[in-house]
Amino acid sequence: MFNKMFVIRIVLVSCFSLVIFESVEAECTRDLKAIYCENIIKISSDVLNESYQYYLKLNILNTTEPFGKSAFKNMKKLTSISISRSRMGTIYSDTFKDMPPLKNVFIDFVIIGDIQESAFSNLPKLVEVSISNTDIPFLRKGIFRNVPQLSIITIESANLRYIQDDAFYDVPKLNSLRLYSNLLTVVTKGMLNTLTNLQYLNLANNSISIIENNSFDETPHLSYLILEGNQLKALDLDMFPTTGMKYLQFINLNGNRLMFLPSAFFNRTPALEEIGLSLNPWFCPCLKEIYGILYQYNIKESSIREMINYFHDILDGDTEKIILTRRSRLPICINRNVSDIICINTYSENLSKKYLKYIKDYETFL
Repeated sequence: MFNKMFVIRIVLVSCFSLVIFESVEAECTRDLKAIYCENIIKISSDVLNESYQYYLKLNILNTTEPFGKSAFKNMKKLTSISISRSRMGTIYSDTFKDMPPLKNVFIDFVIIGDIQESAFSNLPKLVEVSISNTDIPFLRKGIFRNVPQLSIITIESANLRYIQDDAFYDVPKLNSLRLYSNLLTVVTKGMLNTLTNLQYLNLANNSISIIENNSFDETPHLSYLILEGNQLKALDLDMFPTTGMKYLQFINLNGNRLMFLPSAFFNRTPALEEIGLSLNPWFCPCLKEIYGILYQYNIKESSIREMINYFHDILDGDTEKIILTRRSRLPICINRNVSDIICINTYSENLSKKYLKYIKDYETFL
């Protein structure tokens, strides 16, 4: 019933002072359906040998060395893999090879060296891949191949800086893409290519300052777009297709650098029901115009606290962490002069800095 290994535990007190040296038994345990590997030095096919071949779930915690290249080769029946607080190393093209029942892969607080091309390939039942709290600066094309059922991809808090065009090219059923809390600076035209079934896109808490023209041309069914906590100073209408985003119901623009919206912005979003505008340095005449349009088309402007309840409902209780990072507040506007009554679609760096200083200095009272 057990696959036993040994871990050397070293406790240090002060610099280089070894005070305890002991061996602690570590083992993979199992119940009727799952395997639990904790404090194993290295996960390999020797550890996960053929005696485990009929198990459905694998949970790995606290490994200290990179996994063997074919660590899972004996695990042909697995439907779920969860890896946490470990050193996995490179995810090779054959790491998950010949695992047709696999449905879910969850990787959290794991050191990953690289994700090779075809790392997630030929997995006909794979539904969800979640990678969080790690370091993946670059997502290359071809990581996902022949995954016809893959519908949810999460790459969160992974220091992700760049996504190659067509990175999600072979994921036809992807409907939820969560890339929040990374270091992305641009949404490129090719980043979302072929994602015709995408409904939910979360790009919150990155450093996005540019959304290229035609970026959303191939996401016609997008319903929820989260752009909170970025560096957007303006939104170019041409990021949306000329035919408009006919299914876009909600867009979150909170916490950017926006001072105005193009006058035709709402013409490109005819199905819009709700928008988040807080924590932007809006020109007062521009914000007034926006509110007039919201009233005209019965579009709701959401406070942060209202969004918590909103996302709790639409995500079946899985409230995204980024929604909880700010207190509830209404949009605040600024003017160049008290007498300004006309919305000018020009960004002012000086006024934006004053707004940010004001928000910081008086946050307790807002």
